Amino acid sequence: MDPDHQNAAPVIFTAAGDTPEERDNIVEMVQNSPGFNPAANMVAEAIHKDADLTVLDYTAQQVNVRFRIDGLWHPGPPMDRQTGDYMLAVLKQLAGTDYRDRRNKQTGNFATEYLRNKQKFKIVSQGNPSGERVGLYLSYKRPPLDRLEDLGIRKSMIPQIVALMKMEHKGTFLVSAVPGEGYTSSWRAALDSCDRLVKDFFVIEDVTAQEPEVINIASETFDSRKGESAMTPMPQLLLREPHVLALPSLINGTLVDKFVEISNKHDIPVYMRNPGKNAVDALLRVLALNPKRKEYLELLSGVLCMRLVRKLCEDCRIGYQPHPQLLQKLGLPVGRIDKLYRPFVFQPGMVDEEQNEIQPCTNCNGIGYKGRTGIFELLTINAEIRESAARSPQFKSLMSIARKHGHISLQQEAAVVIAQGVTSVEELQRMLQA
Repeated sequence: MDPDHQNAAPVIFTAAGDTPEERDNIVEMVQNSPGFNPAANMVAEAIHKDADLTVLDYTAQQVNVRFRIDGLWHPGPPMDRQTGDYMLAVLKQLAGTDYRDRRNKQTGNFATEYLRNKQKFKIVSQGNPSGERVGLYLSYKRPPLDRLEDLGIRKSMIPQIVALMKMEHKGTFLVSAVPGEGYTSSWRAALDSCDRLVKDFFVIEDVTAQEPEVINIASETFDSRKGESAMTPMPQLLLREPHVLALPSLINGTLVDKFVEISNKHDIPVYMRNPGKNAVDALLRVLALNPKRKEYLELLSGVLCMRLVRKLCEDCRIGYQPHPQLLQKLGLPVGRIDKLYRPFVFQPGMVDEEQNEIQPCTNCNGIGYKGRTGIFELLTINAEIRESAARSPQFKSLMSIARKHGHISLQQEAAVVIAQGVTSVEELQRMLQA
C-alpha cells in the first residue's frame, strides 16, 4: 500500500481531546488537509503489516520509513518531504501535540478503527540534527498472554516447571528472557502456573517499572526516585506473613543475598527474574552480580528461559528435503524427517516459470513470517551443577553437566519446532546469534 496514494484508506480516527465535540472538530479539520490521505494510508499500512512500531526519519530531502514487525525492522518506501510534512501535521493534531514544534520531544495518542477492529496509536516525535524522528506505536486490545500454553511451550514441560516452582517452604526459582522479547509475558505466564488461590503472593516492584497485574498476586511497590529499594516495603510486608514473594528485577548481588536470607529466615519461596539468552546464561548473569554463591545456589531449584522466534507464514512457506548432515546438526532423526520449511521472501520484479509477475503473499505481506512463538528451556539445578557453579561458574562446564543429566538445550527445543514446520533453520540461527 502506498502511503501517499491519492485515495485514503477507510480509517476512522478518534482524536485526542477532552470532549466528544472537541475530538470530532479535530478530525473534521484535518480531513481537509493535503496530509490526511497520506496519514490514513500510513496508519493503514502499519495495521496491515502488524507493525508495532513505525519510525519516520525526516531528512532535508525525504522521509525514510521503517516498520518493526515481529521484532525485526523492515524498510518501507521513502516519502517526499513535502508530503511527509503535511502527513505529520495531521498525525500530531490528531494526537493533541503541537504540529509547529519540530524540535522538542512530544508525545500524544489517538485511536483508530480499521478492518472492523479498533487500534490505539501513540506518537512520539523528537527533533534531531538531520531533521526529526517520529515513532508511531501501534497497540490492539488483545487477550493477554497469561499462560505458558499461549506462548507456545511444549505441554510436557509444564508439569516439570510446576514441580520445580511448587515450593512449600524456602527456595528460589529463576525466570529469564531477553528484554523486549517476551520478558514480561514469560514472567507473567510462569507466575500464572503457580497455585495462587490458597496462598498470599506478593510481587515487589518499582513504581517506575510496574507491569500488568497477574490475577491473585498483590503488588508491593517502592519508588527508586526517592532512594527506595525492593527492601523498603519488606518489614511491613513480612508482618503480613506472605506465602510467596516475587522479585522481577535483580539490581545487585546484595539484593539477591537479602531475599535469599528472607527465604531462609521466613521459610518462604522467592521467584526471581533476570535477563538471559538461555538458561545457563541467565544463571551466570545472576552469579555475575556477585551474590553469596553457595547460599543462593543451595536454594535455587531451576531456571526457565524463553526466547521468541518468528513463525513461518503457512500460506507461502516452501518445503524442501533437508540434507542428512543438516538433520544431524539439528539433532533430528535422519530418515524420519521428510521435509523442512523455509520462508518465501518476496522481492519486487520476481516472476514465475511463465514469466508472470509474482505478487507478495497477502497473509504476511511478502515477509515470509507471521507472528512469533516461544522456545522454552528448563534447567533443573542438581548437586553437581551447584558445586560447579559455586566453585567456578563457566558456561561450557555447566552445559556439559546439564547434558549429562538429560538437559534439553534451547537449540534442541527449537529443532523440534523446526521439524514441526513452525519456524525455519534460518530463524533458529538468527535467534542464537542475537
